[in-house]
Amino acid sequence: MRTKRAMNFNVKAVVKGALRRLNLDARMQGYAVWGVWDKVVGDAIACQAQPAFVRGGILFVKCSSSAWMQQLHFMKGTIQKELNRVLGKEVVKDIRLQIGTIAPPPHGEPAVDNQEVVLDDAEQARIEEALRPLQDAEVREVVKRIMIKGASVNKKGESKAR
Repeated sequence: MRTKRAMNFNVKAVVKGALRRLNLDARMQGYAVWGVWDKVVGDAIACQAQPAFVRGGILFVKCSSSAWMQQLHFMKGTIQKELNRVLGKEVVKDIRLQIGTIAPPPHGEPAVDNQEVVLDDAEQARIEEALRPLQDAEVREVVKRIMIKGASVNKKGESKAR
């Protein structure tokens, strides 16, 4: 008659060993970025930029526009260091930015872009006054959209705080 023996093994250790043997361990560490991205960059950036994929320690990030891509270009060193600090090791060696489609925020929260905010006459007059020195119509229109967006975000922030 056979006796049952208790099998004592650590499932976590077995899975880690298998991932290491299959060279998947580094890839899995790279994808840990998704779990900490929003916390590291904050809600405003997370609505405009999201991790796309990781390849060879390089994190590719989708940005909603070229303006956001340029802004994040100046911040990418700081973001990289903070991601690695939160993850506890150097997982992200570099960040590459690209324009892409950004998924809507989770939990049914409306995206900042989808919320309509009406600026009052004083805010619109302030924006027009600031735009007056700009001669190029195309540059003027782009700056106007950015200023309206900024004023809208500020107004939304004020209404949330109430």
